[in-house]
Amino acid sequence: MLLIGGIGVVTGYTAEIFAVLVSILGGAFLIRAFDIDKAWANWAKPTPEGFIRLFTLITGLILIAASVPAGIASVGVENISADLGILQIIADNVIVGQFISGMIPFLWIGIGTIFVGILFNNWLNRKLRHISDILRVIALVSVYPTLHQFTNILIYEESSFSLILPLVAGFGVTAASATILIRKYKKKKDIKS
Repeated sequence: MLLIGGIGVVTGYTAEIFAVLVSILGGAFLIRAFDIDKAWANWAKPTPEGFIRLFTLITGLILIAASVPAGIASVGVENISADLGILQIIADNVIVGQFISGMIPFLWIGIGTIFVGILFNNWLNRKLRHISDILRVIALVSVYPTLHQFTNILIYEESSFSLILPLVAGFGVTAASATILIRKYKKKKDIKS
């Protein structure tokens, strides 16, 4: 990637190559974050747990893809005129807020489906990674009110200080859950020792 970036600087295509490199890196992070590479490697030797994980992965990706049309459909027609360019549409707070507000439910359900599939797979295989999987689901649920409030700020021009309560509550729920799960894990580990 460094070599390709250097070639882009020499040839003058820096912006285009940078966009491609960021896309490749983002794709690699998504593949690794959702363990798509492991699911793909186990495709030839499916197990019941593998089928569950694959089903939830495909379902989650379909829901994530469906979030984009849902976001577009939620934008009010009265906010878009024929003379607006793409940059004006992206820079308009109300349009972006309505898009995100319409997109979030499907996006969150899709990500949650993937996380729950990973959690269920690890739980069935008796792996201790299910503790971190539970924390992923809790963090996902805890971030939702903050994003919802952020869209309200964009659409209705509410005060930015209204983000403080959802942020603090989300942090508190995540921190308390992490503390409880870590203590529970340590008790199980001490009992086995």
